[in-house]
Amino acid sequence: MIIRRMTPGDIGEVKRLLDICFGSSAWSEDSVRSQLERPESSCYTAVCDESIVGYLAFEVIADEGSVVKLAVHPDYRRQGIARELIQGALDDSKEMTAVFLEVRQSNIPAISLYSGLGFEEVGIRRDYYDKPKENAAIYRLPLN
Repeated sequence: MIIRRMTPGDIGEVKRLLDICFGSSAWSEDSVRSQLERPESSCYTAVCDESIVGYLAFEVIADEGSVVKLAVHPDYRRQGIARELIQGALDDSKEMTAVFLEVRQSNIPAISLYSGLGFEEVGIRRDYYDKPKENAAIYRLPLN
């Protein structure tokens, strides 16, 4: 497996991965492209057997990072891919003082991953997610 920066040529394959992980209404190809082109954004892919099996959209604004979107193909979960994607973003962004993310309160595997990386729950966003409607837990990873 290789973790690398996303390229414009990856947009279609990343969109297909997001459809598998989150449903076809998750992000359009234009949304994926827009995220890739944002100056504050870094997008990473995990490639295995010449296929994209993981994706991370990460933003840094001032001295704070934010996990915007994280997806790992169901067939490749629990193999450390999400951890490596996040670690790659942290390694590339040394000037941050903290990283934030939101996660569905019911997503126990993701919460376990984030807790294992040192993220701490700091709040709740009510009715943040749709389909189904659900609260998001806000997590923060203090750095430096």
